[in-house]
Amino acid sequence: MTMTQSAFEVVVMALCPEDHLRRFCEYYLDQGAARIHVYHDGPPDFATNDPRIAMTICDDAFWQDLDMERPFGVEERQRCVYRQAYARCHATWLLIVDIDEYVFGPAPLDTLLGTVDDKSDCVRFTSAEAVYCASDAVTCEFGASLFRLPMERHFSPLLARLIYGIRGGLFTRGLLGHSRGKQAVRSGNAALVIDIHDAGISASETIRFDATEHCGFHLAHYDAISFQCWAAKCADRLSRGDAQEMGRKREHQLQLFAACRSEDEREHLFRRLYALSPWQARLLERLGLLVKRPRALEDQGGRPIGSFADQALRSSPDLTIGQKLDA
Repeated sequence: MTMTQSAFEVVVMALCPEDHLRRFCEYYLDQGAARIHVYHDGPPDFATNDPRIAMTICDDAFWQDLDMERPFGVEERQRCVYRQAYARCHATWLLIVDIDEYVFGPAPLDTLLGTVDDKSDCVRFTSAEAVYCASDAVTCEFGASLFRLPMERHFSPLLARLIYGIRGGLFTRGLLGHSRGKQAVRSGNAALVIDIHDAGISASETIRFDATEHCGFHLAHYDAISFQCWAAKCADRLSRGDAQEMGRKREHQLQLFAACRSEDEREHLFRRLYALSPWQARLLERLGLLVKRPRALEDQGGRPIGSFADQALRSSPDLTIGQKLDA
């Protein structure tokens, strides 16, 4: 990496509230991102003047400029915007994540990516799924204080059933979301084929650096930002039907949500899936499958950053998301 080239940029396709986008951008700018490519999957009601945030609206005109119809499946839309952002990336690395995913580790992300050897094509980050302990409020956005880690593949079905009972069959390697993690890809390689969780080079072997195994970095995945956000996400996926590559277990989760007849039933299901009892937390911790919320995801008072209960504490003169657009 040359002295004038930044370590990394970020790309995300979002359809989210303004405060979630603000939190996401604040975090990665603090981690040293030179630029954040935000592709908003439909017109937002807010704008940004921050030159480090490239906001692209994925409206009909956007897809027409790409000489294609808007893909129905959200996964195919993601692939399209990731590839465009990759072509526009001027940094050494492009980090590909979702709006609810935060890479964390023992050092800032730009420090890690600035020291990866020139031979690596991708840097991998294993998932760490946010879960609530008994003292956490499930209504607090980003309030989960624990993260569960993927289980060993062969023993995970039995172990998940032991820990989560009848709901154990919903888990893949002990997680409800994806266990594959995400990646940063080296820019400037025309042969690199970018997918949602992986990237590859068809003509040669892709060299991947495992930042979790070698450097202790993880991908914090807030699969359930709060009970209310989770319920809204489930309802939205059921109504849109455009998440086409979720897999059988994820579809079963949505079916269970749809079968709930009241808010109390939905919250009960949520707690069975995303809240750990004391004995569950102790067992996962003893097995090395549970970590506490890292300091990088907390403010100076030890509270989860970005919940915006005290938004004034997180206001930044450099981050100017929030100018409401005229109706």
